[in-house]
Amino acid sequence: MFRSFEEDHHANAANIRRPPLHLLAGASLASLARTLSRHGGVSPRYYPQVAIIFASAFLRWPACMVEELRVARRVKAVLFDPPPVFIIGHWRSGTTFLHNLMSRDPGFCFPRIVDALRPYDFYPSPFEFISRRVLLRFLPPTRPMDDMRLDPELPQEEELALATMGAPSFLNCLYFPKQMSKVFAEQVLFTGADDETLKFWRDALIYYLAKLAALNPGRRLLLKNPAHSARIRHLRALFPGAKFIHIHRHPWAVFHSTRKLYRSMLPRCALQEYRPADIDDHILWSYPELMNRLLDGLAELPSGHVAVVRYDDLAADPTGAVSRVYRELDLGDFERVKSSIQAYAAEHLHGSSPAPDIDRQIASRLASHWGAVCTRLGYPPLAPARESAIA
Repeated sequence: MFRSFEEDHHANAANIRRPPLHLLAGASLASLARTLSRHGGVSPRYYPQVAIIFASAFLRWPACMVEELRVARRVKAVLFDPPPVFIIGHWRSGTTFLHNLMSRDPGFCFPRIVDALRPYDFYPSPFEFISRRVLLRFLPPTRPMDDMRLDPELPQEEELALATMGAPSFLNCLYFPKQMSKVFAEQVLFTGADDETLKFWRDALIYYLAKLAALNPGRRLLLKNPAHSARIRHLRALFPGAKFIHIHRHPWAVFHSTRKLYRSMLPRCALQEYRPADIDDHILWSYPELMNRLLDGLAELPSGHVAVVRYDDLAADPTGAVSRVYRELDLGDFERVKSSIQAYAAEHLHGSSPAPDIDRQIASRLASHWGAVCTRLGYPPLAPARESAIA
């Protein structure tokens, strides 16, 4: 007999210890005020944590101002040549594993977690180590959603930085989940986004990536961000010649893993009350919305600017899959990085466990809501009566 998702979520949340340092602790006073006002504030029980975020912003303010002055000229000079490589795909589709593999190539640069969570003050300085040490002190040893080791030197997604800078971001669905589907529509899909909102997002993204590029001259940006899956046209306008790698996974596995993502992250970082029962509805709606935009955007890309990878193929033969990506996108000599990629894969790839069973109602809704996307991705049709997901 199945326990309801809401009961399961409450039981799980009760056992999760919330970290004292929120992911927004790297915000500035202005970006924090913008973020809170835009999303309707926070629930009273989270006031103490928000007070810590404001205290962090206040204490870091002088260092942030100094860094802004230091990088102003360098940021303006960045040309993004060659243009970035974007890894896209729905959350929990293997984007992180692919990003980590390709990050072994020293020709790429990318944000690390200490860069993504401190977008205003991550440049080396006599005082930068203080906030870096505080941040690393409170980071968990593994990622909550999959127990993958959280190595400070491995790449992270710039979506964390965008949320901290007060720009539209998927992370705001987790920080402010009272209306998570509305936030997702406006800040990931850009549905109904006005010119001012889009300009703020563009300016924040360009500024942050230019800071990274200026700190790593001669290296090409390698970025992984599932939220960018719905923003391909915007990214092409900002970065002409950008290249895209789409990695996808069987929708059954994605549903279970995405459910776990929300279940593990919301108790740790939500600043508003939410209804666990809404999570399934949100995932069922948001997946096809994002994926259809992704597939439509990819169809507009010229040959040589997009490569598509199945997660199962990557897991079965990481070296062969990445080698094909290098070849299709003309990313350089793969042989020079082959051994590093093989070493990382051997250490971190341990196979995947079968996804847990789901009830018939959810299975039927998945077949109804996701069937068309499943077909577009080339997977067999979802069976409404099926109760077990593909591993």
